[in-house]
Amino acid sequence: MKSIMYPHMPEEGMIEESELKIHQSSHARYFEDFLKFVEYGESKQEIMKNHVMEMVQEHIGEVYEPESEERRQFEESIEIWADSPKRELQEKLSTEQVVEAAAQLVEREPEVELKMKLDSTSIKGLLADFGETIHLAKINNRYVLLIEADTILFEKGFSPIEFHKPDDLHQVIEKISKKSYEANTF
Repeated sequence: MKSIMYPHMPEEGMIEESELKIHQSSHARYFEDFLKFVEYGESKQEIMKNHVMEMVQEHIGEVYEPESEERRQFEESIEIWADSPKRELQEKLSTEQVVEAAAQLVEREPEVELKMKLDSTSIKGLLADFGETIHLAKINNRYVLLIEADTILFEKGFSPIEFHKPDDLHQVIEKISKKSYEANTF
């Protein structure tokens, strides 16, 4: 009797009506019968990609004239960008526009991760921190990422960097500017 009514009988340990708890292998066939009715929604990545694409389309509508050549080229480049597994920085929106778009995404999903790679260095943080404690800039055609923090912790392994006394930010920027200038003069 229980196996016949199983899908409709709440049991101890069930948290939601949509959860199915299988105790015996004989119940597996009931699960298989209902599996064809289960739908899987979009993944978080797909949802975020769709929101970003909507925002970019809105930007295109505001900036470019309908049916213009620039708009067509921009839309083609965005399609290629969206289909690429590894994407490069597009440099199309200002910091304010990106922060506003990020705020809309964070409002829907507060723990959205920000992952990027600068040459061989991987960065992982929260999208909500972009513009607040994570800043992206450019000096002489080279990208610079500035990350603000109250503390720095090191995990696993040891490094002499753990004993580093950080330089003043202005000195670092001057050093990067000189390095970029020297590289461009040869």
